[in-house]
Amino acid sequence: MVEKLVIDADSHVEEVDETWDYLDDCYQHRRPQAITLQNRPIFANRNACWYIDGAVYPKVVGRGITNYGTPITSVYAHRKPFSLGSQGMTDPEARVRDLDRQRIDIQVIYHTIFLEPLTDDPEFEASLMRSYNTWMARACAHNQKRLKWAAPMPLQNVPAAVEEVGRAKELGAAALAISGTVGDRMLHDHRFDRFFGEAERLNMPISVHISWSHPGLRQSVDSVYGANCVSINFTVLMGFFSVLGDVLDRHPGLKVAFLEAGSEWVPYMVHRMDHYYEAEKRSGWPIPKRPASAYLKDCQIYFTCEAEEKFLPEVLSFVGEDRMMISADMPHSEGRETSIEEILVRQDLSDAAKNKILGLNAKVFYNL
Repeated sequence: MVEKLVIDADSHVEEVDETWDYLDDCYQHRRPQAITLQNRPIFANRNACWYIDGAVYPKVVGRGITNYGTPITSVYAHRKPFSLGSQGMTDPEARVRDLDRQRIDIQVIYHTIFLEPLTDDPEFEASLMRSYNTWMARACAHNQKRLKWAAPMPLQNVPAAVEEVGRAKELGAAALAISGTVGDRMLHDHRFDRFFGEAERLNMPISVHISWSHPGLRQSVDSVYGANCVSINFTVLMGFFSVLGDVLDRHPGLKVAFLEAGSEWVPYMVHRMDHYYEAEKRSGWPIPKRPASAYLKDCQIYFTCEAEEKFLPEVLSFVGEDRMMISADMPHSEGRETSIEEILVRQDLSDAAKNKILGLNAKVFYNL
């Protein structure tokens, strides 16, 4: 029998002007500004952007494309099935009503605008993320039982990120959100050890979310289709490589999830890593202490799946039923709005597996 507890492990907020109300005074003159443009066909209704330090985010035309729904002044945002108050969390009770309609008991909310780097100024990035975290903590405080949030971490500035780990925990964050790379640097770079150590010390879960964090991947793509299929997803695989090895060698108590890239890539990636682990071991090259499959078996590693994944039963057999969570991805529009129902009606999953995917695993991962 399928239980009633449903936890949406990964949904989002579309940031609004109020997001930046808590910027440090010294950065107020660089405060992001929402701009609404003429809705030309090339924009496909995404005729709004943030103007930050002379650049626009998202960039929906040309090489280096990114694609998301903030600001919510666009035609795209107005045509979504969610109210603007729900999308932007300016009306938290509207978001709760959306949860009711989708049979979701608890939702963990992630950023949207930080799906790509907004600046190469480490101090400014830290201020932007601190402002976001303060704002989200206050928004979710309207219904703390049902609205949870993950705090983005300013890893360009490791001392600021270490400090923000503790502040995020005090503010009530359910997890720490990072990308699979920090620019073109991978997560196993020793400069990030202090951050991972502090997260481990404070028992804060870490979520590696899909993002356009790697400049090379981002610049290689010249279409929204490519941005959604390639450049945003592959950074998660890069983060997986770093975590299942060097990061967990140094911080074995970490709890880490890999979000919104689906799950069918996991067996492939583990097999590749195990294959080359043995090859490099024979060659004498530096390698982690154990093969990837050993970390996957013994460490606290989690994933979100897509409800329609054909090989989900095989992935569950490979990674274990206790490691998979579900995402509604509200209020984004990738077609995950029915993910809860799709899992419920699948005939190739046991009731026990459904219970774990829909809520029990997220309850453990997020320490709820």
